[in-house]
Amino acid sequence: MRASKWQLFRFFIIFFSSQTTIFLIPIIIGSSSYQGWIALIVGSLLGLILLWFTFHVGMLHPNQAWVNFGKDILGKWPHKFMLLLLLSWCVYYVSYDIENFVLFFGSNYLRGTPFLLIQIVIGLVIMYTASLGFTTIAYMADGLFLIFFIMMIVLFNLFLPNADFNMLPAFIHYHDPGIAMKDSIEVMSWFGEWIVLLFVAPDLKLEAKMLKRLVITGICVLITVLIGWSLTMMTFGPHLGQQLQYPFLEMVRSSKQDNLLGNTDPLLIGIWSSSMFIHSSFLIYIASRCVSSLFNTKASKMYIPFLTIASITIAFLYSRHIGSYYKHYNSYAIAVIWLIVESIPIYYAITAFFRFRNKTAK
Repeated sequence: MRASKWQLFRFFIIFFSSQTTIFLIPIIIGSSSYQGWIALIVGSLLGLILLWFTFHVGMLHPNQAWVNFGKDILGKWPHKFMLLLLLSWCVYYVSYDIENFVLFFGSNYLRGTPFLLIQIVIGLVIMYTASLGFTTIAYMADGLFLIFFIMMIVLFNLFLPNADFNMLPAFIHYHDPGIAMKDSIEVMSWFGEWIVLLFVAPDLKLEAKMLKRLVITGICVLITVLIGWSLTMMTFGPHLGQQLQYPFLEMVRSSKQDNLLGNTDPLLIGIWSSSMFIHSSFLIYIASRCVSSLFNTKASKMYIPFLTIASITIAFLYSRHIGSYYKHYNSYAIAVIWLIVESIPIYYAITAFFRFRNKTAK
């Protein structure tokens, strides 16, 4: 059964929000301070450029997966290199997700539990979910979307009583173009993961009208992050805000309300954990498709355990060198590498333009 167009909208809301709403806010507060809204808006709009190129490449063969027709555009071996590059990106990204799980649960709820044990359990869940395929993952995101939407409204209502709106003028009067441009590039790497769209073609036919829904998806994620950033700034300020690893969770815990709304942190943790599982599972699913194409085999599920083990291994190495993990995770160079991978559709779109134009001229 194929996923619908609006399911794709809800899926990408969960896919992007699993990262941006949790980890991007303190990074932007630490680097851009009061002008973070500029970086968020410009970076997300730049991410929509990657969406346009990705959609354009997908529309070249709307009934066929990019892993299959890519070689007709770029050539066999360059296409295989791009698959290998994307494969490495997926595995490495999942290792970040696993390590984030370990750092949060290991330090808050599972103290004393060996990191490797937590990583193995998380890896097994990711492995099983990835083996179910994109359609099942999309339905999981579909079920989570409504809970996520309601939870965001609840969180924003918890933020408002403690927010200092006297800080709003500082958002307008403080500007540094150099920092804003640099942080916009970093935000673009968070909002530019649209290359994964190329892997939904077998389950969902790409059509021109779908682009509008995906643009709306990007705008919705931007609004959510922008509101979260502004309320975090007005509640904790730029100095404390950048030190908070989980701003939304800290807001719930610092809430003065003793009722049900003031004790929603378990629900928030559950939503974040579920969205992260969806994010990681889909990346492993994509990596398995890449390996299957590299070796010209149809059974992509058989590679999922090996890819998950590779991510667990990288996460385990990071858990033994936490300093290196934070250095890499917050590195601007890593953000640039992320953008190089996320810009793969641009390489195909430009090559297809010149190749098809030359054929037409002949």
